[in-house]
Amino acid sequence: MRATEDAAGLPHGSVRYHFGDRPSMVAALFDHLAERERAPVEGVTAKALEHWLGPGRTTTLARYELFLMAARDPALCEPLIRARDQFVAATAERVGASAPVVVAALDGLVLDALVRGKHDPNQLRAAVAQITAIAEPHAASNDGPA
Repeated sequence: MRATEDAAGLPHGSVRYHFGDRPSMVAALFDHLAERERAPVEGVTAKALEHWLGPGRTTTLARYELFLMAARDPALCEPLIRARDQFVAATAERVGASAPVVVAALDGLVLDALVRGKHDPNQLRAAVAQITAIAEPHAASNDGPA
Protein backbone atom coordinates (compact mmCIF):
# COMPACT_ATOMS: atom_id res chain seq x y z
CA MET A 1 0.00 0.00 0.00
CA ARG A 2 3.03 2.23 0.34
CA ALA A 3 3.44 2.23 -3.43
CA THR A 4 -0.12 3.54 -3.74
CA GLU A 5 0.59 6.26 -1.19
CA ASP A 6 3.84 7.20 -2.92
CA ALA A 7 2.16 7.35 -6.34
CA ALA A 8 -0.64 9.51 -4.91
CA GLY A 9 1.75 11.73 -2.94
CA LEU A 10 0.08 10.80 0.36
CA PRO A 11 1.71 10.40 3.75
CA HIS A 12 2.53 6.81 4.70
CA GLY A 13 -0.33 5.16 6.56
CA SER A 14 -3.04 7.23 4.86
CA VAL A 15 -4.35 4.44 2.63
CA ARG A 16 -4.32 1.88 5.45
CA TYR A 17 -6.11 4.34 7.74
CA HIS A 18 -8.81 5.05 5.14
CA PHE A 19 -9.33 1.52 3.74
CA GLY A 20 -7.90 -0.79 6.41
CA ASP A 21 -6.33 -3.33 4.08
CA ARG A 22 -5.55 -4.00 0.42
CA PRO A 23 -8.72 -6.00 -0.37
CA SER A 24 -10.85 -3.17 1.03
CA MET A 25 -8.96 -0.65 -1.07
CA VAL A 26 -9.44 -2.73 -4.21
CA ALA A 27 -13.14 -3.24 -3.36
CA ALA A 28 -13.49 0.54 -3.17
CA LEU A 29 -11.79 0.80 -6.57
CA PHE A 30 -14.31 -1.67 -8.05
CA ASP A 31 -17.19 0.35 -6.59
CA HIS A 32 -15.71 3.60 -7.85
CA LEU A 33 -15.16 2.27 -11.37
CA ALA A 34 -18.65 0.75 -11.45
CA GLU A 35 -20.14 4.13 -10.53
CA ARG A 36 -17.98 6.02 -13.05
CA GLU A 37 -18.85 3.65 -15.86
CA ARG A 38 -22.56 3.54 -15.12
CA ALA A 39 -23.15 6.93 -16.77
CA PRO A 40 -21.90 5.94 -20.25
CA VAL A 41 -23.92 2.70 -20.11
CA GLU A 42 -27.10 4.70 -19.74
CA GLY A 43 -26.45 6.22 -23.16
CA VAL A 44 -26.21 4.61 -26.55
CA THR A 45 -24.10 1.44 -26.40
CA ALA A 46 -21.81 2.27 -29.34
CA LYS A 47 -21.14 5.70 -27.83
CA ALA A 48 -20.32 4.07 -24.49
CA LEU A 49 -17.76 1.82 -26.18
CA GLU A 50 -16.29 4.76 -28.07
CA HIS A 51 -15.93 6.55 -24.72
CA TRP A 52 -14.29 3.50 -23.09
CA LEU A 53 -11.82 3.26 -25.97
CA GLY A 54 -11.27 7.01 -26.32
CA PRO A 55 -11.34 9.48 -23.44
CA GLY A 56 -12.11 6.70 -20.93
CA ARG A 57 -9.36 4.35 -22.14
CA THR A 58 -7.24 4.65 -18.98
CA THR A 59 -10.24 3.83 -16.79
CA THR A 60 -11.12 0.92 -19.08
CA LEU A 61 -7.59 -0.46 -18.79
CA ALA A 62 -7.78 -0.10 -15.00
CA ARG A 63 -11.07 -2.01 -14.96
CA TYR A 64 -9.57 -4.95 -16.86
CA GLU A 65 -6.45 -4.88 -14.65
CA LEU A 66 -8.75 -5.21 -11.64
CA PHE A 67 -10.50 -8.16 -13.33
CA LEU A 68 -7.14 -9.90 -13.64
CA MET A 69 -6.27 -9.12 -10.02
CA ALA A 70 -9.56 -10.68 -8.91
CA ALA A 71 -8.91 -13.75 -11.06
CA ARG A 72 -5.65 -14.29 -9.18
CA ASP A 73 -6.90 -13.35 -5.69
CA PRO A 74 -10.14 -14.95 -4.46
CA ALA A 75 -10.50 -12.27 -1.77
CA LEU A 76 -11.09 -9.72 -4.54
CA CYS A 77 -13.74 -11.73 -6.40
CA GLU A 78 -16.71 -10.59 -4.29
CA PRO A 79 -16.40 -6.85 -5.02
CA LEU A 80 -15.75 -7.58 -8.70
CA ILE A 81 -18.79 -9.82 -8.95
CA ARG A 82 -20.92 -7.22 -7.15
CA ALA A 83 -19.79 -4.46 -9.55
CA ARG A 84 -20.20 -6.77 -12.54
CA ASP A 85 -23.72 -7.76 -11.46
CA GLN A 86 -24.66 -4.07 -11.21
CA PHE A 87 -23.34 -3.50 -14.72
CA VAL A 88 -25.24 -6.51 -16.12
CA ALA A 89 -28.42 -5.36 -14.31
CA ALA A 90 -28.13 -1.90 -15.89
CA THR A 91 -27.69 -3.54 -19.28
CA ALA A 92 -30.67 -5.84 -18.62
CA GLU A 93 -32.89 -2.78 -18.32
CA ARG A 94 -32.19 -2.21 -22.01
CA VAL A 95 -31.86 -5.72 -23.45
CA GLY A 96 -33.59 -8.05 -20.97
CA ALA A 97 -32.39 -11.49 -19.98
CA SER A 98 -29.73 -11.61 -22.70
CA ALA A 99 -27.72 -8.95 -20.81
CA PRO A 100 -24.94 -11.33 -19.66
CA VAL A 101 -24.33 -12.39 -23.26
CA VAL A 102 -24.44 -8.80 -24.51
CA VAL A 103 -21.98 -7.67 -21.83
CA ALA A 104 -19.64 -10.56 -22.66
CA ALA A 105 -19.78 -9.68 -26.37
CA LEU A 106 -19.12 -6.00 -25.65
CA ASP A 107 -16.19 -6.98 -23.42
CA GLY A 108 -14.78 -8.90 -26.36
CA LEU A 109 -15.05 -5.86 -28.62
CA VAL A 110 -13.41 -3.64 -26.03
CA LEU A 111 -10.58 -6.07 -25.26
CA ASP A 112 -9.88 -6.57 -28.96
CA ALA A 113 -9.69 -2.81 -29.53
CA LEU A 114 -7.49 -2.30 -26.45
CA VAL A 115 -5.04 -4.95 -27.60
CA ARG A 116 -4.92 -3.63 -31.15
CA GLY A 117 -4.47 -0.08 -29.87
CA LYS A 118 -6.99 1.35 -32.32
CA HIS A 119 -10.54 0.87 -33.50
CA ASP A 120 -12.66 1.89 -36.43
CA PRO A 121 -15.75 3.66 -35.05
CA ASN A 122 -17.82 2.51 -38.05
CA GLN A 123 -16.88 -1.14 -37.51
CA LEU A 124 -17.53 -0.74 -33.81
CA ARG A 125 -21.02 0.68 -34.45
CA ALA A 126 -21.76 -2.15 -36.90
CA ALA A 127 -20.65 -4.79 -34.39
CA VAL A 128 -22.75 -3.21 -31.62
CA ALA A 129 -25.74 -3.11 -33.98
CA GLN A 130 -25.32 -6.84 -34.66
CA ILE A 131 -25.06 -7.65 -30.96
CA THR A 132 -28.08 -5.57 -30.00
CA ALA A 133 -30.12 -6.94 -32.95
CA ILE A 134 -29.51 -10.44 -31.62
CA ALA A 135 -30.41 -9.35 -28.07
CA GLU A 136 -33.52 -7.31 -28.85
CA PRO A 137 -35.74 -10.22 -29.95
CA HIS A 138 -34.82 -11.96 -26.70
CA ALA A 139 -35.61 -8.84 -24.70
CA ALA A 140 -39.01 -8.54 -26.39
CA SER A 141 -39.80 -12.20 -25.73
CA ASN A 142 -38.93 -11.76 -22.04
CA ASP A 143 -41.40 -8.92 -21.54
CA GLY A 144 -44.30 -11.35 -21.26
CA PRO A 145 -47.39 -11.71 -23.41
CA ALA A 146 -48.31 -8.83 -25.68
